[in-house]
Amino acid sequence: MDPIEVIFNPETVAVVGASNDLTKWGAGIFARVLTSPSVKRLYPINKHQPLVQGVKAYRSLGELPEPIDFAAIVIPYPEVPQIIRDCVALGVKTALIITAGLGETGEAGAQLEREIVSTAQQAGLRMVGPNCMGHFNGINGFSTLRMTLQIEKGGIGVISQSGGFAMHILMAGLDMGVGFSKFVSVGNEADLHFEDFLAYMAEDEDTKVITGYIEGLRKGREFFRLAKETTKKKPVVVVKVGRTDAGAKAAKSHTSAVAGTDIVYDAAFKQAGVLRVDSVEELFDVASALLRQPLPEGNRVGIITSGGGFGCVVSDACERLGLKVAPLSRETIEKLNKILPDRWPHANPVDTVATGFVNATYDCIRPMMEDPNLDALLVIGGIGISALFPRFGADHLKAVLRQADNPNSLLDFAQQMFSSMEKQEIEGLDKLFEAMEKYKKPVIISTPINETIRRSQVFQKLQKNGVMMYATPERAATVVAKLVEYHQYLKNQ
Repeated sequence: MDPIEVIFNPETVAVVGASNDLTKWGAGIFARVLTSPSVKRLYPINKHQPLVQGVKAYRSLGELPEPIDFAAIVIPYPEVPQIIRDCVALGVKTALIITAGLGETGEAGAQLEREIVSTAQQAGLRMVGPNCMGHFNGINGFSTLRMTLQIEKGGIGVISQSGGFAMHILMAGLDMGVGFSKFVSVGNEADLHFEDFLAYMAEDEDTKVITGYIEGLRKGREFFRLAKETTKKKPVVVVKVGRTDAGAKAAKSHTSAVAGTDIVYDAAFKQAGVLRVDSVEELFDVASALLRQPLPEGNRVGIITSGGGFGCVVSDACERLGLKVAPLSRETIEKLNKILPDRWPHANPVDTVATGFVNATYDCIRPMMEDPNLDALLVIGGIGISALFPRFGADHLKAVLRQADNPNSLLDFAQQMFSSMEKQEIEGLDKLFEAMEKYKKPVIISTPINETIRRSQVFQKLQKNGVMMYATPERAATVVAKLVEYHQYLKNQ
């Protein structure tokens, strides 16, 4: 069996350094493995405790009653070489080394790391790390993360060269509501490299979009060869740090990665069809869109806004990103004339001039999607208003109620109005999804996101259907630009 398949799907597991002390990494990791439903037999290794979290412990790997699929190693670095020798003697298939203090610390640590790798490779033992944060399989629930996270199943795979920053990556994704297939923090890549996991995820049916955090590629030629093969069948989106001299130096001291010349990376990413982004938020903005949205045929964008200022902001963003705010067809203008009052600007961007609060935005979507001059649609500020309107109107409503002759009647009327607005939006979303499927054009939505929005039925229905809300017009425009970039790459293959 592929060793990486074993790493993500082990049946028998040992945690070396498993602990009852909840302040230690070994306690958190053992607890995660203990609650992993796919693990059949779990062995804690602890020299001093007969029981770890209620499970019989063993003083060493040599005492275990059987060979095991996978060992998670969470002990001080001077002890790691002996543990690897014990793994080899027992016949352990794969291991993950959380321990830091090796190759990233200088020549002495690097020498110890080389010793560990040599011992493992001679016996065919494959390893993740050292100096990593762990990994998980979002599909079967297996995890070696120290932290408790409610991981949603999904189509995004993550490969990270950072350990600590990887937690920020995961939290950003979870905050946006994305689901994960596989995640791995590769650390120093002493044995298994970023490229090994890229090759695995390229063939993994559960992973629809591969994302990565890269500090420097030790196997650059192999990465770009694999990436060029992979991007023809599924997208690869990466954050590559080290754009500046300071960032490059930080990357090298962090995981011993060599950051390389940034301009070379940029050109190679484009040639291989890898979408490079500048932040973790952008990473998941783009990845989530690639999971659900159709790819646009070209760079011509239609814009619907709930105010003229939004139109100016998003138009500027589109132009900077190489998108064209295209003229509307005469037929589209005539259709919109039947929906909007005369004061609408009769041009793209389409300002709904606050008409009907909810209906106007949704009614404008289909005519825009039908327009042959447009390849993609940006909807800025008009979706989610049924959640925001009660919030903004609450103080005014309280003031009115204090002066009303029949406050209960007025309150009932207001509640019915808010409920009707939300119902209209839910029905509007059904029409939006239908139009996306029919016309095969992406619809990218931007609305300021707060807890009121997150709790709304509109947000939850969008999320359930894989359509994200982006907090700013600029982020929404960037998503469209990346979708265009990927489609152009595929078209040129």
